[in-house]
Amino acid sequence: MPWLSRPSYALELRSAFFLPWAIAATEGSVIGFIVRKLFDGVVDATLLNYIVGALIAAPALANITSFLWAMLANGKKKIPFITALQLLLLVAVSLMALAPRTPAGLFMLVSAAFAARILLAGIVTVRSTVWGVNYPIDRARMTGKVQAVSVTINSLIAIGLGLAMQASENSYRLLLPIGGIVALVGVSSYARIRVRGERMILRAEKCATRDGQRSSLMNIARVLIDDREYRNYQLCQLLIGMGNMMSWAPFVIIAKEQFGLDYLPGLVLTQVIPLIMMPIFIPMWARLLDRVHVEQFRAIHSWVFVASFTLALFASQFSVVALMFAAQILRGIAFGGGALAWNIGHLHYVKADRSSDYMAVHVTLTGLRGLTAPFIGVAIYNLFESRSPGNGSWVFAVGIAIITIGGLGFVHLARRRIAGQ
Repeated sequence: MPWLSRPSYALELRSAFFLPWAIAATEGSVIGFIVRKLFDGVVDATLLNYIVGALIAAPALANITSFLWAMLANGKKKIPFITALQLLLLVAVSLMALAPRTPAGLFMLVSAAFAARILLAGIVTVRSTVWGVNYPIDRARMTGKVQAVSVTINSLIAIGLGLAMQASENSYRLLLPIGGIVALVGVSSYARIRVRGERMILRAEKCATRDGQRSSLMNIARVLIDDREYRNYQLCQLLIGMGNMMSWAPFVIIAKEQFGLDYLPGLVLTQVIPLIMMPIFIPMWARLLDRVHVEQFRAIHSWVFVASFTLALFASQFSVVALMFAAQILRGIAFGGGALAWNIGHLHYVKADRSSDYMAVHVTLTGLRGLTAPFIGVAIYNLFESRSPGNGSWVFAVGIAIITIGGLGFVHLARRRIAGQ
């Protein structure tokens, strides 16, 4: 890394190593699969499927609060603000461990998981400003390395949680608080990061507030109204995200109901394999994203998702679990590129002093997808199952169609950008 970026980069890496010890348990596929097994028979199966859909949607759904976080962080020092959110997140994760195995306990666990993801949405939103100014060059490479560390630890924690819960279903009550204590090291590291040029950024934010530019959701949404290129990008991203999110909950449900996987193989399939593939392929995606505009990047990247869900459809239709694992390998490869584009793609359109606004728009739209897509996916799955038991996996075909339309949109945007250069 450039020498000016090295001190903060070292602290970012240390934080990325320790924070996932707590955050891993809130990942949608992890908590969704655990709840699907842990509370099986405690509540109605159909209701439980929708709750699983909600938990898998939680990381995206929580992002709908992003515009609030952008407004709350406006004019405030970013690192202390983020550190406070990290500490509250650890409290929420610890509360998940206290939930009893009852309907009320299920509500408590789901509420704590959602609270954790809402806090994480705030961290991600405000962090974009830090990354935008602290890493002005080679940003994709930096983000890729930080993400690689984070997802590697996430996958290892998921394996450990699966092994422990296969031996004793109540082991999560001990492991989650321990993870929170370890994650405090990451919080301590992040608290020592310094934001370059923060005085100028805070001054610009306060001036914008005085001018009435950041006082409401409508003013933040004006980003989409004023920036046509960013609006077109988000439209295609909407389609890609909808197709993806529709398929996540059915994937977990099929792993449990059709293939009957236990905790360890279930978590390996739904969470660990995609996470393991991410750090392997993130460097490749980072090199591509550093060379091209995010529209050109997505025009290539989107088709890996299409291939993944096509394999998942064949795997479910012909009951070949090996194809499900192959589908997850491709999904992990796609997630590697998606993690980069999701975190820094908006920076291809925005100046540093407005990066939180653009990220807020991006993350809020992700939340709107999370509010609808997973539940639509579960509803389509249940519809296919009710008409022809064993054919709920045709929900993947619907997702493939939507992702394909979004991918074609990115191809169009990329060609237009190249023609305009």
